[in-house]
Amino acid sequence: MASDLTGDPVRLAIAICPLAAYLLLIGFINLRRSPFITSGGRDALALSIGLSGLALIGPLALMMPSWSIRAYGGYAWVIMLTLYFLLVTFVILISRPRIIAYNTTIKNMRPLLREVADSLDPAARWAGESLFLPTMQLHLIMEEDYGTRNVQIKSVGSRQDFNGWRQLELALVKELRQHEKQSTNLYGIFLLAVGLFLLAAVCVQVYMHGNFVDTFLHDFYFDLDI
Repeated sequence: MASDLTGDPVRLAIAICPLAAYLLLIGFINLRRSPFITSGGRDALALSIGLSGLALIGPLALMMPSWSIRAYGGYAWVIMLTLYFLLVTFVILISRPRIIAYNTTIKNMRPLLREVADSLDPAARWAGESLFLPTMQLHLIMEEDYGTRNVQIKSVGSRQDFNGWRQLELALVKELRQHEKQSTNLYGIFLLAVGLFLLAAVCVQVYMHGNFVDTFLHDFYFDLDI
């Protein structure tokens, strides 16, 4: 599995295609002139899918027991990939809740969040960029990534109401439908360009080497009789 990827179109495609798809997705979201809201869990899951190919040909291949190939053939890879996503799910479940707002700024998000917070919890109060909603048991802070024009709403402290975070996310999604349009985010163009370049590179390698399906079945042991 440590062979040169440029001479191995199967492993190159497995490593690059999920990552390229992730870059294209995030690039498209950032090119939208209206903000896009998602939860931290969904954002982390999308990233883990984008990195799954690199994980499969890298650490998962190194940790693969040799006996599993003899016992399960190519399905050993399916088992390893399943374990990878189980680990990702576990990490997401134990992580503190957060909300990601793509293609917006704190300057635009703050009045919207204030309006949503007041409607959900009249006792809500601010301290700088930090917001406390005592009735809903939410304590959060806003952080902006100026380079990508994205805002993260992160939890502060471990005592959080996950149902309250879900209500806050849905309320923000509803409120942002009336949000004014933003200028084009150049970061989205960059991500789309990188994603398309990676896909084109994979397609060229696959075309030059040929027999992609047969090579895949052989290299990943799906042609073994178990």
